[in-house]
Amino acid sequence: MNTMLKTLQFRAETTEALCPTHHIPLMEIAGHRLCKLCAKEMVHRSHAAYADELQQRLLQQKIKNSGLNKRYLDRGFKNYVVACPAQDNAIKLCQAFAQQIISDHYPNLLLIGTPGTGKTHLSASIIRNILHNSTKSARYYTSAEIAQKMMDTWSDASRSEKEVIEHFSSFDLLVIDEYGLHDRHEKRLEMVHKVLYSRYDNMKSTLLISNFTIQNMQRDLGARLWSRLHENNLIVVPCYWDDLRFNQ
Repeated sequence: MNTMLKTLQFRAETTEALCPTHHIPLMEIAGHRLCKLCAKEMVHRSHAAYADELQQRLLQQKIKNSGLNKRYLDRGFKNYVVACPAQDNAIKLCQAFAQQIISDHYPNLLLIGTPGTGKTHLSASIIRNILHNSTKSARYYTSAEIAQKMMDTWSDASRSEKEVIEHFSSFDLLVIDEYGLHDRHEKRLEMVHKVLYSRYDNMKSTLLISNFTIQNMQRDLGARLWSRLHENNLIVVPCYWDDLRFNQ
């Protein structure tokens, strides 16, 4: 063992040659010449590259765990195509909304408009931005999924409705897509509204996406919920332009 260690020990000798970058003498080790400062910088770059790669992997895992469908996993502000002034206004409002959450505020946001106008893309961009630039949590569900998970507790004694509501209220941002689509049954709508009330009580931000008009949203949510959504600044983003899916 000692013989092996002695074999692996190399003597470092200072040479008269200078490093062209740092202008210090090169060291010669096992027949190779190197600069001590260059070696340190190379190790530092290697560590930084590894840390960056690890950070990117963690981000991608968080995005995968955010509930977004496969179609929207790579959607962000950078690949959102702005083709009209209304879209430019929409993306700026969404960017400002994300920044407010990152800055420890808890506003709410409504993305309303006709189908195919990129509302879910914008919500995915907000989720990605928050997960990338903070330690905040963000989760995507459809309104129908929320209602169903709560109604499932009626036949599953292992989990209570209260626990499910607490789960939905735990995220710093909850995106509820397709509000007004598959939640029209009175009980389903009641379940979704319970989550909204709980999130208000816990001072958490909610993003609602709907094809409803602003008037229909106000009527459907009711005066009490509508008032609560406004308390910490309700940002309304109207999305009324051509269906982008027809132009792909």
